[in-house]
Amino acid sequence: MQLQSERLNRVFFKELLASDFFSINSVLVTPTCARCSRLFGIGELKKEERRGNITNLKISDSTATLNIYTNKTIRLQEPEKDFMAFVGKLHVRADKGRGFIILVEEAAAVNEEARNNWILTTAKRTMERIEQLRRLEKNALAKKHWAREAIEHYAIDDDRLDALADMAINAVRNVLLYYSKTAGEIILEVLEAADKNGMKREKLTTELEKKGLTGESIEEALEYLIAEGICYEPEVGIVRVVEQ
Repeated sequence: MQLQSERLNRVFFKELLASDFFSINSVLVTPTCARCSRLFGIGELKKEERRGNITNLKISDSTATLNIYTNKTIRLQEPEKDFMAFVGKLHVRADKGRGFIILVEEAAAVNEEARNNWILTTAKRTMERIEQLRRLEKNALAKKHWAREAIEHYAIDDDRLDALADMAINAVRNVLLYYSKTAGEIILEVLEAADKNGMKREKLTTELEKKGLTGESIEEALEYLIAEGICYEPEVGIVRVVEQ
């Protein structure tokens, strides 16, 4: 299934769960001033509870675990981890003040790479909103009454923005670690298939580029493997796997 997600809001779950300000027409405004009525998210399915025709899904994007609800059957296929993408509509809960629930409109199974790409894009958009708040585009944002009211409601200041930026940075850091480990596995496969005396960096890089890795990701992964004591350089320019 191809979800129609390009124009939908992407907000980290931790920020969404900290949101409780509603503007006109019950539109939720988050601390970074994202206006959310519909949301596109991707995460790892942690728990599934079915009650009658409604299923409560607990899904994590690495910053927090979010509850979403659906009456649809979702077929997840990953053998070790189940990742899903969803488009959901936010509904105000009349019985709990101004809280909200998320009802799934579309959903599909995805792989971990899709989840990681969602994190990178969401972090970019989050940082853009934070930067706009720091500059306050004072004449653009402050003229919008909903933005001004949200800033006052959340008591947005530099410390609060720093905390939100740290949330986005940590999410990206986890993704980069994932890619470093994945690239590291490919590097080990190539080195283990090579001469036991090791392989020249230039030749190793050429072989890895054939497998789709870039120069920067190769260097980062090699540094990771060397720092972890998995590989070493017996001499300058030669990489070798540490014998177990």
